[in-house]
Amino acid sequence: MNKTINCGRGAHIPYEDFMHLINLTFGFETPETQFLGLLPKLYKPAYRPQDSNYVVTETADDGTVTLTAAVGAFDHTITVAGRRLPCRGIGNVAVHPDHRSKGYMKMAMEAAIEDMIKDGIVLSTLGGRRQRYQYFSYDKCGPCHTFALTADNLRHTYGTLDAPYTVHAVADTADPLIDAVKALSDASPVAPERPRDTFLDIAETWHATLYAVTSGDRFVGYAIVEPNGFVTEARVATPEDFMPLMRSIFATVGRESITVRLPAFETADLAAIAPIAEGVQTGCSMSYTVLNYTAVIDAFLALKASYATLSDGILTLLIHGRGGDERLRISIEQNHPTVTVLPPDATAPATVELSHMEALNLLFAPFSPRRNTLPAPWNSWFPLPIWMYRADEV
Repeated sequence: MNKTINCGRGAHIPYEDFMHLINLTFGFETPETQFLGLLPKLYKPAYRPQDSNYVVTETADDGTVTLTAAVGAFDHTITVAGRRLPCRGIGNVAVHPDHRSKGYMKMAMEAAIEDMIKDGIVLSTLGGRRQRYQYFSYDKCGPCHTFALTADNLRHTYGTLDAPYTVHAVADTADPLIDAVKALSDASPVAPERPRDTFLDIAETWHATLYAVTSGDRFVGYAIVEPNGFVTEARVATPEDFMPLMRSIFATVGRESITVRLPAFETADLAAIAPIAEGVQTGCSMSYTVLNYTAVIDAFLALKASYATLSDGILTLLIHGRGGDERLRISIEQNHPTVTVLPPDATAPATVELSHMEALNLLFAPFSPRRNTLPAPWNSWFPLPIWMYRADEV
C-alpha cells in the first residue's frame, strides 16, 4: 500500500492522539510521569500543545492517517539587559516505536528550525544527548554553578538548622503572593515573560513547588524547588536575604542536603553561598542554538558588563551560523559594549572566523580550548552568561 508522508504543524491532530504518541514514545505510563503532569504549562488541553508541534503523518491510499512523529517548538520570550529576545524551545521529540529509522525525527526537527529562522527567533534551547542534537545545531552552553548545601554546612556556620523566615507553598493561582513573586521574577537580569494566569503552571514544571518567603509582613523572595531538593530558581528582594532564604527553604524541605543552581550573573548570591556550601560544580545549563548572534551577543554582553569589568578592545567576527552568515564588530570602551553589524561584502578580514558550533563553544561555553588561544582582552570577555531558567524549559 502506498503512503503519503506529510510534515507540518499539528493543529489538525486531535489532542488525545497527540498526547498518546508522546507519552507512548517516552514510556510515560502514570499521571505523575506523563507530559501533562511534568509540564502543565504546555500540555493542558486548553493550551493545545499540538498546535506548537511539527508532526509527521502517513496517509494511506484509503485515506487513513497515522500520526508517526512529533517535535514540540514552543514560543517564549526573555528580556536580557533591556533587550527582548524571542525564543522557541524544543521538547517532546517523539517518534512512534513502529516508525523509527525512517528519518521522521530529522524531518520534523529541520522543519522546526527553518521556521524559527523565518519567524525571527534568535535563541532556542532543549535538553537531550549532546551529539544527537549537534546534528541540528545545538550544543551544551551557558555557565551554570551548582552548589551542594548540607545540614553540616548550616549547623557549623549558623549554629542552628532553624528557618529564619516563614515559607509558604504556593498552590493556588488566586494566592496574592504570586503577584510579589512575579514582580521579582520580572526584575531578573534575565527576565522570562511569564503571564500572571499561567505563572503557577510554569513554576510547577518538573513537579516543582513554588515557595514564597516572608518575614512578618515583608516579602523576602521566592524559590522554585523540585521534589529531590533541587533549587532551580531563587530570588530575593534584598541581597542580604539570600542565605536566610536558603536556610528557610532547607528547613522546609526537610532533607539532609539541597542543591542550588545559580547563573553567573547573580554575583551577590554566588558570593553569599560560596563560602558556606560543601562544594560547587560549574558546567553547562542546557543545550542552545543561536540563530541571530548579533542580537544574542549584544544582550548577554551588556548583561556581563553590568557585573564585570571588561577591558577596552575591538573584535570582528565572521560566524557561519545556522541562521546564516553574520559579520559583526564587538567594541568595548570604558566598560560600554557595542555590537555592530558589518556589511556582508566588507573587505577587511574578520579577526576571527567561526563555524556555528565553534561560535557556540567560544562565546558561550564554560570551557573552550580555543578561547584560551585568544589574546587579551578578547579572552576575558567570554564566556557570555547565556541562561534559561529551568522553569522555562520545555
